Amino acid sequence: MKNTKKPSLFTAIALSVGTMLGSGWLYASYYASQAAGAASIFSWIIGAFVVLLMAFLLSELAVKYPTNGLFTRLVTISHNQHFGFVTGLSNWMLGLIIVPSEAMATTQYISSIYKPITPYVFSNGELTFVGVLVVAVFMLLYTLINYWGIKSLSKINNSLTSLKIIIPIATSVIIMIAAFHSSNFGGENVRFMPDGVSGIFNAIVTCGIFYSFFGFQMAASFSAELDNPKKNIPIALVSSVLIVLFIYLILQISFIGGVPEKMLENGWSGLNFQSPLAQLTGILGLNALALVLYADALISPSGTGIIYLGATTRMLNEMSKAKQMPEYFARVTESVNVSRTSLVFSFICSLILIFFFRNWQLIASLTTTFILVSCIALPIAYAKIKSNKEDPLPFSYLPFSRTIAFLVYMFLTYLLMIAGVLNLAVALVLHIVFFLIYAYIDSREDISKITKIFASSWVIFAYLISELVFGYVYENISCYGLFTLVFVIISSVLYILLVKQKNYLSK
Repeated sequence: MKNTKKPSLFTAIALSVGTMLGSGWLYASYYASQAAGAASIFSWIIGAFVVLLMAFLLSELAVKYPTNGLFTRLVTISHNQHFGFVTGLSNWMLGLIIVPSEAMATTQYISSIYKPITPYVFSNGELTFVGVLVVAVFMLLYTLINYWGIKSLSKINNSLTSLKIIIPIATSVIIMIAAFHSSNFGGENVRFMPDGVSGIFNAIVTCGIFYSFFGFQMAASFSAELDNPKKNIPIALVSSVLIVLFIYLILQISFIGGVPEKMLENGWSGLNFQSPLAQLTGILGLNALALVLYADALISPSGTGIIYLGATTRMLNEMSKAKQMPEYFARVTESVNVSRTSLVFSFICSLILIFFFRNWQLIASLTTTFILVSCIALPIAYAKIKSNKEDPLPFSYLPFSRTIAFLVYMFLTYLLMIAGVLNLAVALVLHIVFFLIYAYIDSREDISKITKIFASSWVIFAYLISELVFGYVYENISCYGLFTLVFVIISSVLYILLVKQKNYLSK
């Protein structure tokens, strides 16, 4: 008799926790310290608070729409497929970028174990050709695991997640016992907040903090394949954020306190690590722990890479069902309930990206830009669906949830603005190019449809252009009073337009 039992609540939590505890825990505490010093603790708290609000909003939608790739389909469900293509594309593309970034993190850590081979794998802050080949091998492994469906993925991920929780906590405790310099949190040589409040928010975007937390929504991406999704998905989304916040906070505190004081003579920005936590434990004489960290460099990023490739596959499959991608990606291998065509195509696309992005921080910064664009879909879709009195959401977890959705939108919009002009420009160009291709293919039989397709999604492009303009102005002015007022007013108007975006074509 065929076993039809679906993965449980533990698997749902493990999917989100396992995704959030990837390469971020190996690098983010180091880069966050460089950007914001000891105040990086607040960066984690602020980032987690916003993500927690998003988790509650997504929970309400997940209960009503327990479908695979939900985060990708939000605007398609609430508005129309053409508007939804833009935010869905951003979600799919960031998944494609994250998969090689996790394999890259593993490769970068491993390359520093035996110094003579390091230059052949990682040189001048980037992967060499040999390093790219190593990354490709790891990605192929991720693909093979996903090839056999959710049960294969969940069994491996459940085991990996247990280790991914235990090792970071144990590492933090051991470092704090071995060396804890309270003066690193603010003393003669280092300031608590070296770059002010801006450093705290910049760290959220550029140092892998929001990048790390984005995995919270992963349980919702597998909704249709999990047991009792209407009950388990909300619990998994919220609890996973709280679990991971605790782990990242103690990691950040232990890293700040563990760095020898003499290494901070030039401030936090003067630190230079290639494998931060492993090198720090080596400096502290914790050689056995350093070996464990090098071993975990195989486990943590690989677990995240495996899950993201699985989620990206399901995103492409669901976009195909919504007629946003070619129909052959909608085909599913029934025995494992996976679109193997989507899986192989996603693997190939991720493989190509390695040749363009060969540094973890660079890829994390760019990925965060795409993450923020895709996250904008959540408050917009929520506000639209929540306003439909004829078909209300079955549960409400937050009071004043529509106001909270607006505040989440404004915060995400601010983070996107400070993501960097180059990142914003790349995101805008890629979205325009792919949208034009999509619009042309969708309207081949009736070219007059192009104007209606654009009319059904124009506000999101106005939003992205405004973010690019604000980002450029933000980097080149010294007076922020009037700028802030204009930013808030225009962003608020765009929010109203985004929520009210009309559909000029039938679905």
